[in-house]
Amino acid sequence: MSFISEYVSNLRQEITVLRNLNTRYSERSVHSPVDQSASELRSNRLLEIKKELSKILHHPGDSSVWWEKARSQGRAT
Repeated sequence: MSFISEYVSNLRQEITVLRNLNTRYSERSVHSPVDQSASELRSNRLLEIKKELSKILHHPGDSSVWWEKARSQGRAT
């Protein structure tokens, strides 16, 4: 079960970083095209994380099956 805890912990850290970057972005009134693109990428990543967390909530009883499936899907993207 520790691998799931570590996985969720890593996602939480990533969410924190993304939120901090989004806060900095929203504090500025002018955004370059690069800033806007990065903001869109962050939004997309947050949606991906939401989906990953949803999968964790609905994983099969055998966590090793879920973990292997999640790892193989992560490599494909």
